[in-house]
Amino acid sequence: MASNILIAYFSHWGHSKQFAEAIQKLTGGDLFQIETSRAYPEEHDPCSIQAHQEQLIDDRPPLVSHVQNMDQYKTILVGHPIWWYREPMVIRSFWEAYDFTEKTVIPFCTSGDVGIENTQKDLKMMLPQAQVKPGLRLATHAVDTSGSEISNWLRNNAVIK
Repeated sequence: MASNILIAYFSHWGHSKQFAEAIQKLTGGDLFQIETSRAYPEEHDPCSIQAHQEQLIDDRPPLVSHVQNMDQYKTILVGHPIWWYREPMVIRSFWEAYDFTEKTVIPFCTSGDVGIENTQKDLKMMLPQAQVKPGLRLATHAVDTSGSEISNWLRNNAVIK
């Protein structure tokens, strides 16, 4: 039987990927890496400047690949780093690429010190047809030590028992 849980993530430095993989181990859901053809600098400051420019012009970086059979998924967890207090613009490209009607969407993110509140608001605004559940933000380097927090969050959102 195919999974009805999708864990889609964008990860520039690997932390959000690590978070997505931890979720996948607990849920058995399918992993999908959100990728863009746009290159981002490895160094923090130049990457931050580029991300800010994308936000200022409300840009939508092009997606490299697409989820096959999106209709099969009922629950979609969407992960990313926080860039300039919210999701990277490629996440908006992802949200706009699919119909989320009657799907449950749950955000997760990594950040040095900024919360997930803006992403949560953006998600509800951009996907009003979806049921948006509370997201989870972990400190950038805390995924390895956050297993019980991730499990509790997934249980509270009825993703696992």
